[in-house]
Amino acid sequence: MLQLGDYEVYIFDCDGVVLDSNQLKIEAMKNVLEAHFSDQFLIAECINYFRHNFGKSRFHHVAHFLDVILDIDEGRKEEFKSLLIQDFSKQCRSLYLSAAISPSIVSFLEQCKGKRYVASGSEESELRDVFAQRGLNIYFNGVYGSPISKAEIIKHILEQEQTTNAVMFGDAESDMLSAQQNHIDFIFYSPYSNVKEKMTELCNLHKYPIISDFSKLRL
Repeated sequence: MLQLGDYEVYIFDCDGVVLDSNQLKIEAMKNVLEAHFSDQFLIAECINYFRHNFGKSRFHHVAHFLDVILDIDEGRKEEFKSLLIQDFSKQCRSLYLSAAISPSIVSFLEQCKGKRYVASGSEESELRDVFAQRGLNIYFNGVYGSPISKAEIIKHILEQEQTTNAVMFGDAESDMLSAQQNHIDFIFYSPYSNVKEKMTELCNLHKYPIISDFSKLRL
């Protein structure tokens, strides 16, 4: 792990890192599922999977719900897939405009001398629209999201910048694994994580830093 000011590239997850949006997205997904299905046990199972696999795209989650958890006729899966993704996307656009920005992250971004990117499991065009509307786009050299996987996004960023001197700030296991696959450093931002206990154990195991306040970071 380098000194924080020595990286050429800083990569940030969106949900739970740039924005305090994790719980809002969980509630949004629950609302969407309840609008189309009535079995509360199966809905709860879907939400439990969603909560513990944050960072993966909505396309992955909806496919998992329909293929593994919900009892759906094969002939209607594509119909439900479109409905769930469309409804969830509508809710996400609204909640992203109201979600709080993580404390002190803007000040931290302004201090970063290297390039700054977002690598998110959220849908890319939606994310870019919201960042532009909230004036957050000016702090980043690029905002990337699904349906491309997070690991592939990071690979693209590193190839574009022609460096592996980079660090990923994330709050979920998928963030950590994506950093590992690309052989870059990882920092766990903990306040909004859905899997704080698990991530703390993993970070202690791999000796990754754990932070709770961007204002305490020094570049």
